[in-house]
Amino acid sequence: MTTPPANAHLNPAYASEDITAVWEHCHAHLQPLEDALPVAGDDVLIKINAHIRIGQDTWFDMATISYDRVLRRFFLTQQDRLAMLRDRTDLMNTPVTAVNARLWSKTPTMINIEPTTRCNFSCWYCVGRHMQQDDIRLEDFGRMLDNFPEVKTIALVGEGEPLMHKDFFDMAQMAKDRGIRVMIISNGSAFSQSVIKKLCETEVAYVSISIDSFDPATFAESRIDGDLEKILRGIKQLRDYRDANGFKFPKIALKGTLFSHTIDQLPAIVDLAKKSGVEIFESFQALNPMKNYVRIYPKGQAPQLPVANRVAQAIERDSVYGREQLQPMNDFLAENNIDFSKPVLNNPLRKNCDETWLYSLLSGDVTPCCQIKTPISPRWNIFNNRVADILADLEYENVRFNLWNGIFPVYCDGCWKTQ
Repeated sequence: MTTPPANAHLNPAYASEDITAVWEHCHAHLQPLEDALPVAGDDVLIKINAHIRIGQDTWFDMATISYDRVLRRFFLTQQDRLAMLRDRTDLMNTPVTAVNARLWSKTPTMINIEPTTRCNFSCWYCVGRHMQQDDIRLEDFGRMLDNFPEVKTIALVGEGEPLMHKDFFDMAQMAKDRGIRVMIISNGSAFSQSVIKKLCETEVAYVSISIDSFDPATFAESRIDGDLEKILRGIKQLRDYRDANGFKFPKIALKGTLFSHTIDQLPAIVDLAKKSGVEIFESFQALNPMKNYVRIYPKGQAPQLPVANRVAQAIERDSVYGREQLQPMNDFLAENNIDFSKPVLNNPLRKNCDETWLYSLLSGDVTPCCQIKTPISPRWNIFNNRVADILADLEYENVRFNLWNGIFPVYCDGCWKTQ
């Protein structure tokens, strides 16, 4: 055993083994972030998980390791060693010889890439209206496909209306020609006959329509410039044309955002959408409390934030009805062999983040999730770098290591996963 540090008497956890040298030999770049949000229950010491090898050939999964923020050293405490070894007391004094802290999902086959930030609606809660208004270039989309040969599913979704992009169907066809499934989220306002025909012919697999209220006037209060009756007519026309002409896709789904004054409207929205031709229930959400979003909300909407958790609870309750009346999204994905998300290794310590897909801004910059709108590293640009190289980038790996362990960068402040 390594000699405890000089301040061992200040913390009984240091009746333990200092495994810093082993950690740094295995992956020195994986370190808890210094510029991170507070971790509940931790002060100087922070608990993380890793697989550990004791001796030459005995591995233990999901061991708990202590990291000292002040000393910047890793320890396996006697208490955690006992919990890990259980009936292997013969290994109690055998040193740690290797660690594996790469526990996050590492083989994405899906990407969510922004086709445009432009939109014909002006929803007050949409951060896209405060971003540079632009479109992805068709040649950049092609480079993304070349740099991500493993991709099986593309969500052409972002902070704009994808069908406003003049090259949308060229992108959809490029994906189709490579055997890639395409999914979109739309505000439902652009379903002209020509658009409907192309959606079917390019076999866009899934179109999710955002509906925030069953009442046209209330709908227009949040989805500014939106006409609910027009959207419902468009949904019906899409469903009728698809079915009348023998197309299997696109399947039509429902999602939306609810507020304090629409907290109990989800069942009525489901009924209305189903009547118009919607088949799948995706999800509803409360107002996003992430600081990156809160900064753009109008001052008059400030009272919405304190009740967001209550709205989220109502959504969870009423989503049961949504999944009874419409096909659950996960069932649709499984039924059609669409790669969307993968099983992840559970983190037993705290709420964490482990997205199994990639997210890219229309600039090609990959960020940890769809709510991070600022590029982090030029090495993570999917137009200029192979996805395999992005995934293996040391800084990228360290971000994923921290997110998996529930150690959140400051730019995650406000996200429900950090609460």
